[in-house]
Amino acid sequence: MATLEAILGRAQSLSDNEQYEDAYNVLTAAYNEGKENAEFLEKIALAAQTLDKKDDAQKYWEELILIAPNSMVAYSELQDIYNETDRYKYYLTRAKVKVLNGQIAQAIPDYKKAIDNTLEQELKNDASILMARAYEYIGKTMSAIDEYYKLSQHIHNADSHLKIAELYIKDNDKFSAINALEQAMEAYADDDRIKELLAKLYVETGEVDKAEKYAVSDLLKIKIKLMQGKNDEAFGLLQNVSDKQTPDYYKLLAEYHFNKENWDACSDAINNFAKFEPNHPLIFQMRSLVCERQGDMHGSHVNRAKMYLAKNQNDVAMHEYLLAHKVDDKNIQTIEDIIQLCETMGEKNTAEEFYEKLLAIDPKNERALVKSGDFYMDLGECSRAADFYERAAEITKSSDVFLKAGKCFEKLKREKIAKEYYEKYIAKAPMSAEVELIKHKVSKMSDEDNGSSEDEGFLEKILGFFSKK
Repeated sequence: MATLEAILGRAQSLSDNEQYEDAYNVLTAAYNEGKENAEFLEKIALAAQTLDKKDDAQKYWEELILIAPNSMVAYSELQDIYNETDRYKYYLTRAKVKVLNGQIAQAIPDYKKAIDNTLEQELKNDASILMARAYEYIGKTMSAIDEYYKLSQHIHNADSHLKIAELYIKDNDKFSAINALEQAMEAYADDDRIKELLAKLYVETGEVDKAEKYAVSDLLKIKIKLMQGKNDEAFGLLQNVSDKQTPDYYKLLAEYHFNKENWDACSDAINNFAKFEPNHPLIFQMRSLVCERQGDMHGSHVNRAKMYLAKNQNDVAMHEYLLAHKVDDKNIQTIEDIIQLCETMGEKNTAEEFYEKLLAIDPKNERALVKSGDFYMDLGECSRAADFYERAAEITKSSDVFLKAGKCFEKLKREKIAKEYYEKYIAKAPMSAEVELIKHKVSKMSDEDNGSSEDEGFLEKILGFFSKK
């Protein structure tokens, strides 16, 4: 039995010899073997079109779409076929081509024309759903909601109502979402999806007693009990949760222990929650609250800062870090966190301020010494930079520090010292073009200083003093 590849090759050879009918017969004879293959269906559809067998071509193109739903060629060919046979399908297919080309907004008028070109409500519904999704995709939330409201009058299930609520939630309009679900409850009072979502929204808006009426899941019922202060009842339900290895379980367990002021157990539960979602803002919010209740305001501010960092709200995070530093201005980790955030935000002056605070506590912090040296070099204050580079060079294991120090002293015309640092750099650095360049430079340097270092240093200090803010 010939392989599908051989059959396609035979059909192509016949087509090349303009034996189109024979090529088509070869393909139709192999239909059962090739009907799940996209390439085969495309070939047989094109062959049918060549012979003007439009019904057959339509059948094969439609089958191709079922197994290759993004086949542009299938949609383009069907669009031409439908243009003569079915205006509803023509406009729907034209919309699909636009969607595949990323022209979502331009597809919407075609969905409207498709709806206008059929009397069958089910077909209207199909096009309306696609149009609602297109509105949602391009950010026209209210237009999408209007379409789902129209659909809810013809499709008798809760799906449209749920979609309306979800869109309101996405638009940060929880009260409209609640109103939509309350209306849905009149027709679909037994739908657990509506009840659960409605209960969650009542919880989020503080209407706990209403939430209790509709809650379906055990975890939501536990949350409501905790909000009502019924901690023992909540704990009883927590004990009966079948799957205790979930982030939601540990969040609720942490909340229970927080209410009971069991701080160690609360922290353990938060840490277990963090194993699932290490950077979730709620983790840091919960830790902040625990620290606050224990009187640790430094820890509270630090965790609030981390919460805002997790939300990408850097300015607010910085405010919290500065409050933490105000509470404990000797905490090295907080100073380092502030520096890191300053560098992320491009706040070089503030970063330098905190590098120098760090050096006041930890004078041999090499990174702080080098960064301070770099800062003053960028400002052209070479004498101040030299002080930091010298201190870094005393403790460093990095050849780059010697290179920076050498360049700094060379700028100060202190060639003897610059040469010493360059030689240390050459001895320590791996071979590179930079090393060769420095070797060449050193060979031309004298062993004497070419300028008055004291006068230059004094001038630099004077200029540095007047350049301070």
